[in-house]
Amino acid sequence: MKDLIRCLSIILLLNILNTSTAIDDRVLKRSNAKKWRTVAEVSRTKARSAARQYLEDFSSELVVPIEVDIILVGFSGDGGYGYKLDSGTLLNLLSTHLQWNCPFSWETEEEMGVCMHVNFQVVSNDDEPMVATLLHKLESQLKVNIKQSHAAYDETLASGQRKFYTVEASQLEPVFNEFLEHLYQSDDDQGTAAAAAGAAVPPQEPGLGGVTGTGSVVTGGYRGGMADVWHKHNAIFVLNPSKVRVNPDGPPEAASHQPPDFIQLWKHGSYDQAKLSDEEAGYVYRYQYNGAGEASIWHSSRNYLVVDLSAGPSTYGPLVSQGGAVTPQALPSIRDTYQELLTQLQNTEHQQTVQEFAQETAQHGIITLLAGRLAAVLTAGVKATFIPDMSTQHIEQAKTVLVPLVVLSDHTPSETIQMTQENYWGINVTHVEAALAHLLAEGQEAIVITAHHELHKHKQLAAALHKATRSHSEAVVDIPDGKDYSGHDMGIHTNVQTFVDAEVLLEEFEISADMLTHGLVTVAHVMGKENEHHIAQLRHEGTRVLPVFVLALENHPEDCVLSNRQLMAADDDSVIVLQLRHGSKWGGPDDFFTGHMANGRRVVVDGSQSTRHVIAGLAQSLAGIVPPYQHFESRLDRVENDWRWAAGATPFGPYSNYEGVSEIMQNAARRNQLLAHVGAALRQLQHQLDAVDAFVDHHFRGPWEPAGLKDAKRHWLDTVASTRHGYNTTLSPDVVFRLESSLANISNLLEDLAMDMFTHDFKKADGTVGQQLLPAVASLCTELDQQLDAAEEVMQCCRLGTVSLVSQAFMLIVACAGAAAVFFMLVGVALCARYAKRKAVKNISLPTFGLPMYSGKSGTWSL
Repeated sequence: MKDLIRCLSIILLLNILNTSTAIDDRVLKRSNAKKWRTVAEVSRTKARSAARQYLEDFSSELVVPIEVDIILVGFSGDGGYGYKLDSGTLLNLLSTHLQWNCPFSWETEEEMGVCMHVNFQVVSNDDEPMVATLLHKLESQLKVNIKQSHAAYDETLASGQRKFYTVEASQLEPVFNEFLEHLYQSDDDQGTAAAAAGAAVPPQEPGLGGVTGTGSVVTGGYRGGMADVWHKHNAIFVLNPSKVRVNPDGPPEAASHQPPDFIQLWKHGSYDQAKLSDEEAGYVYRYQYNGAGEASIWHSSRNYLVVDLSAGPSTYGPLVSQGGAVTPQALPSIRDTYQELLTQLQNTEHQQTVQEFAQETAQHGIITLLAGRLAAVLTAGVKATFIPDMSTQHIEQAKTVLVPLVVLSDHTPSETIQMTQENYWGINVTHVEAALAHLLAEGQEAIVITAHHELHKHKQLAAALHKATRSHSEAVVDIPDGKDYSGHDMGIHTNVQTFVDAEVLLEEFEISADMLTHGLVTVAHVMGKENEHHIAQLRHEGTRVLPVFVLALENHPEDCVLSNRQLMAADDDSVIVLQLRHGSKWGGPDDFFTGHMANGRRVVVDGSQSTRHVIAGLAQSLAGIVPPYQHFESRLDRVENDWRWAAGATPFGPYSNYEGVSEIMQNAARRNQLLAHVGAALRQLQHQLDAVDAFVDHHFRGPWEPAGLKDAKRHWLDTVASTRHGYNTTLSPDVVFRLESSLANISNLLEDLAMDMFTHDFKKADGTVGQQLLPAVASLCTELDQQLDAAEEVMQCCRLGTVSLVSQAFMLIVACAGAAAVFFMLVGVALCARYAKRKAVKNISLPTFGLPMYSGKSGTWSL
């Protein structure tokens, strides 16, 4: 399967390689533009060489290039601690850490067959002077939006008196957006982009809203009126602001604070511990997004990631985990690095040569260590954000997607609760429709229909929920229930957990005899697919039904979640969401413990709000999107967690509170759909070409060897079409030429698709795949089937073959010997027959009829 999908991407490269204009449009605007053009040309040359090698040799690896921009803010001596990071050093480390990555399919537990080659570009003050302006604006916005945290205890900083602050990350996004508009926008388009960026956002997106349950139509491919300028670029901001200048309680003169160059001070023997401590300013800040999470890394709602080395430290993760929890060492710390360096220098003897040696050694080691750790973090972020895995390769794209949003409750809602479009059983249907508009491809439409049923009236579903419920106990390091941390309560305690097995629940809902679920799930397999080639069925004009079942549970055991400690489970046919309303019985909030801890406190979420869980399930079922904090680890043969990437604008996980689809997810959805459809088509085409190879190998194995046309690494159709020979088969030259021309046409379509994917022009890419590529592959596969059937009928009468000269001589000798043996055998038989005949004639006796004169013997005579 890997080789089959790789056939897609190798041809995808060709248009990227041969179209310089499309790549030149994706360059930085000012001083870095020349560098980007050079990188594009180098990538084009390397990719062209890889493409040709792959076309000639199926055993070679396929690599598709992708660019990632690392934007350093505050690393030119103007940020925290006056730290300076050489962009060239970081670029070399990034290229060493991650050259290519091959995403996995969770469904098959195999690589997708497309390996992405990552080309990093580092942007700093040396490349773009506006980076310094960005640092000043960010520090101003941080100071305005920083709010004091109400945390009574922070386990990462148990000692010392410090203030704890949180920053709402969503309030900083306009600053980053403005900078990216400047960085990537061409001069001719600046006016248009500024107008688009400054335009007022309409209160309600088109195609959304309406009365609850009426089924308003949602159109795919909508970007909310945002300027389609720089979302094509993948960027990571690395921040190092000065905490002294950001300090909300600092004196007025702190706004102009310039941190000293500690490296230069230490080189001259000035070891002042107080100056180093002053840079921390006596406080810690962390980021939240929409009020959730306490992290130093966060996903934006656009197409970039933010990593702040001055924020934190943070500690968060599940109580019971095999790995992936975040510790203070998860991110490199300039303070800890400098503190270690200062300790080494203070302990060095005061001989001049020894001191100089210690300084140089410590400086080199510590800077290399800091940059190396930062490079490791950034490469992990690239894989989690821009090159994620896929949950499934079987992504169906129908003209219309019908989403029945069915709420199954074990209780009766209060009559005082008014069900509206924005609050239908704790679900904001308007946000769900807006998310669908971003997940769907161009031209697709979706209809969301809401319904409510009482669970006890569907006995099969209630039994399925009971059958999937499990419980187990585990020992965890925690505080007793109902207590706050006081220092001596922490210990090993038994935690009894009740959970619902997600796989069992999905299976039980699908196979249950209940008419509600059975009808909704089954109809998804039959609508709009009749009388079509199965390749063309990947995209059809029918309707796909994707039911979402929301189980509103008030009487179920408290803290009962799914087996993955989440509230959502999804497969190709349905989505199931648990909505916990335990607190409603007592008139309190519906908060429940997620099983995660953050900086010494339990992470609780509102179990009655299910909007983001519904959106996450739709993203996974419709587009194969996986949570950013999960990846398939081939060495362990399982899915692993890395919670560093769980905060920000994502609907997945306990550390987020985002009811939408970011541009990162939009791009992943488009890419997954395209790769899944084209990959399935090429796998079928590869299967048909393998059938042609098997036919030729079976019937014409001998004749092609002397002509040099037998190549195990190439398809026979490609070989025979490109080689002069004098052999004829049941596949006539005209048929071969027509089939090869069809393959060439498919290659051209894939070239067009390559550029569209590279530039994120998904509207054009969807048209290329749906209207041209899939029908062309289906037509070619059908013709190959017909030609093979006709050839097999012709070959029923005989079988051709050749032998070597030695074999021919040996067979001639055997034939002559056999003929001689047969000849002498026949001669012997003839002689024996003649002898027997003569002997028989001598013994013939005839009657004499009593005439003794004819014989000396009485009564007989002889001849």
